[in-house]
Amino acid sequence: MQDDKAKKKKNKQQLVFKPYKKGNWHSAAAAKRGLRILLYYLVFIFMNVILGSALQFENTVLRVTLNLLLVLAYATLLYMDGARLGESEVALGEITYAREQAGKAVDPKDLDNCFHPLKGVFICLVGVLVPLLLAVPHAFLAEKQVYALQSLPSWVNGYAGHDEIALPLQYYAQEYSFRLEDFLRMAVRMVIFPFANIATTDNADALLLVDRLSPLLICLPALGFPLGYLTGPRSRALVHGDIATSTKRYDRRRNKAIKARKARTEKKNELI
Repeated sequence: MQDDKAKKKKNKQQLVFKPYKKGNWHSAAAAKRGLRILLYYLVFIFMNVILGSALQFENTVLRVTLNLLLVLAYATLLYMDGARLGESEVALGEITYAREQAGKAVDPKDLDNCFHPLKGVFICLVGVLVPLLLAVPHAFLAEKQVYALQSLPSWVNGYAGHDEIALPLQYYAQEYSFRLEDFLRMAVRMVIFPFANIATTDNADALLLVDRLSPLLICLPALGFPLGYLTGPRSRALVHGDIATSTKRYDRRRNKAIKARKARTEKKNELI
């Protein structure tokens, strides 16, 4: 038991938090980083077009699992990108703090690139702004999709002169026009393709629910970015902890070597 506790204590990573200068939570630089998330979403759309039809299974468990894993993969990618940015901005915040403590002027541009807990949320909102501008009106305008009437065979035209038949056939004669709602539905479903796969095209009620919730579903993968960004201080503390651990290990070896050298020297003096 004592050996296990000693191993756990040895393997536990040390955290060393250092003070850092908190930057601006919103800026032009942060907005530009939001465009990176928008670029990620364009990649997600491309992946959805490629994998969307391949992830449509009759097996409900397999279909739901694989589509949710695809969404999780998107969120993980954004999480890692946010964590990378958070750690680098904390590092810059430490440098800026040291300069401020030394009495040096702080460049406003540095504050735009320093860590702030809310900056990840701001970047996330900028990145999903364009998809949300499409999804919000779509959520309000969405209608339950029904079966579209097909063209009638030519032999039916012979009965069009009968009043009791002509009236029902007028329903088939209605021309379909491409509406704004159709464009919004196509654009939004390309972004939330995995959730549309989970609902399946055969379930009109489930698809309508997905359309209604599309603004929230679009934001789900993007939430990985601010969550990853918030790990910046801890990731930076792990780096300092590793440095501190390496320094202690080096000091112990050096002190041990010094003691061994002194012991050898004293032994030689005793022999003399």
